[in-house]
Amino acid sequence: MQRRHLLALLGTSLLAGTGHTQNTPSGPALPLGTAINRAGRLRALSQRVAKLHVQSTLGVLPERASDVMRQCRQLIGSSLDELRRQPLSADTQPLMPRLQGHAERLLVLTAGSGAPPRIDDVVRSADDMLKSADELTTAFEKQSKQSGARVVNVAGRQRMLSQRAARAHFLQAAGGTAAAGQAQQLEAARREFDEGLTYLASAPLSTPSIRQQLELARGQWLFFDQALRKPGQGDALQTVATTSERMYEVMDQLTGLYEQAVQELYR
Repeated sequence: MQRRHLLALLGTSLLAGTGHTQNTPSGPALPLGTAINRAGRLRALSQRVAKLHVQSTLGVLPERASDVMRQCRQLIGSSLDELRRQPLSADTQPLMPRLQGHAERLLVLTAGSGAPPRIDDVVRSADDMLKSADELTTAFEKQSKQSGARVVNVAGRQRMLSQRAARAHFLQAAGGTAAAGQAQQLEAARREFDEGLTYLASAPLSTPSIRQQLELARGQWLFFDQALRKPGQGDALQTVATTSERMYEVMDQLTGLYEQAVQELYR
């Protein structure tokens, strides 16, 4: 994909000579719960794209990985388009162009044209995008006066942790320098995911739909966690690929339910 096409996809408008993107909101601003969800989704997409790249490199369900990668690239573009409508305070204004720049870099690396990028480069770029997306998500949460903003952030972060855990598992399977430190990263992601589920279970914001989806998340986590504990080879890698995607979907739906509940609470 040509660079100009990527810029069109991302909806970026670069200031001449600065490399920074103008934040010119068009249309109504998003509710802050929605902004938290969208920025948090970009955290998850950074790790999901990197996971899919390593998965393809390992030859694990490559056609499925390619299909999901295309979906991720579209979601990155649409999420950035939505977030550009948000007015930013003076101290958070640099965050949006920084996030767009990191997203553009990751999309360029994983565009599928030319020589395949090194795994280390993709992982590093994904983590840069993760950091900038997390900064923006946290800034939106701080702007919000709604008590439910935190729970939307935590639920959204679970999406990211599911993909980060799967990525670490695949990187261990890849071996070599890519595997360095991945056992600790996998364990940290698993621990933090457990802690997130515990927090969500005790959160006062709840509806019948949320409780049902949270139970589904707990059940799916048992399958996914078991897959992560198995050696990274053969069918075990395929199981991690499929269960990590299902875990993402379940947590994405749960985050949306929390977002909706916050909006209804503060109408």
